[in-house]
Amino acid sequence: MPAIADRRAISNTGPALFAGALSGVAGLLVFLVVHHFWIMPIWFILPPGLAIASLGGLSIGWAYGELHHRLPARPWRHVAWASLVALTLAPSIALAELGPALFDADTGDLRPGTDLVTVATRFATELLLPAAVVGALAGWCLAGRRAAWITGLAGLVFALGPGHNIPLLGGTPGAAQGALLLASIIVVATFVLVETHAQLSRRR
Repeated sequence: MPAIADRRAISNTGPALFAGALSGVAGLLVFLVVHHFWIMPIWFILPPGLAIASLGGLSIGWAYGELHHRLPARPWRHVAWASLVALTLAPSIALAELGPALFDADTGDLRPGTDLVTVATRFATELLLPAAVVGALAGWCLAGRRAAWITGLAGLVFALGPGHNIPLLGGTPGAAQGALLLASIIVVATFVLVETHAQLSRRR
């Protein structure tokens, strides 16, 4: 029986990784399109962004492959996964709002007296660490120790990717705009991930 379970886990990994990479690309495209019309065009980041989003999506897909059997059936699976992803960034958003702003919305630069060491420290302690810990705890509660480090890695990667602006926008008028943009990315990427994985798994 353990051998059969291992084979099933391995056979599920491929679809999950592919679906994750595709969802990463979808999230990037949503980000660029919304940014184009709502803020400013930044299409120059597309070539490196595709590589980064694909690699980042692999970690998200890996985590989904570990947890999807513990999630409700579609369409509620979309809601559950999007909520889990949002939960990994919720502490970071709260910490960014409670702490002093790093970014000066009027000048477009760091606030006076804010050095790079401070920025790096707050990124590590208020964004990366909470996202990794929350991701790991979610994986542990849903699927055990193996899933914990995989989902912790996914939380870290997601914070570095779509969540990277959270510490900079915290405490500024752009925080609400950033949160809506992040929500759009999560919703679309979740749909692509869940539906692509379901289609690939059905074919297998």
